[in-house]
Amino acid sequence: MLAFAATTAAAGDLLFDAVAAGDKPAVEQALASGADVDSRAPDQATPLIAAALGDQLAIAELLLGKGADVMARNSGGFTPLHAAAFSGSLPIAKLLLEKGAVLEDSANKSGVTPLIVAGEENHVELAEFLIGQGADVKHPEGHGYWPITRAFWKGNTDMIKLFKRHGATCQTKVLGEANAAKCEAIHD
Repeated sequence: MLAFAATTAAAGDLLFDAVAAGDKPAVEQALASGADVDSRAPDQATPLIAAALGDQLAIAELLLGKGADVMARNSGGFTPLHAAAFSGSLPIAKLLLEKGAVLEDSANKSGVTPLIVAGEENHVELAEFLIGQGADVKHPEGHGYWPITRAFWKGNTDMIKLFKRHGATCQTKVLGEANAAKCEAIHD
């Protein structure tokens, strides 16, 4: 039993190394050697989260084909969809939703949604896609900040314009009057 556990742990390490390197044949080999498709890194990230973070579409497809958990969460509650939003990978975001990721259940422990992540990282096309899939531009994270507020703090004017086109307004209560006025002055 101990030999099996050691082999599985080594295969899991090989799997994460292969995903990080974007090496699909090595991912296939690690899985064939017994790596768990949903093995966990120290931060509880899965290989699918790592693939989404690295914008590795072919590897994400392979992992999902082997049964990877599309809604797995790391220790901070981030899902593969958060990782795709962070990396700006529209193809992976589409794939994850096609394979069963649930947008409404994707907020992390602090209430941060994939839309908030896409907004902070200024991935406009991905944010537009998420909104089209039902992401709420007025969904507050744990401190009550809407995606537009966090985009404003990052200086992401194109994202602010997008959120406004979809009904978001600048939060005077959160931003203060001067910053809310600056936010409101941003328009198409």
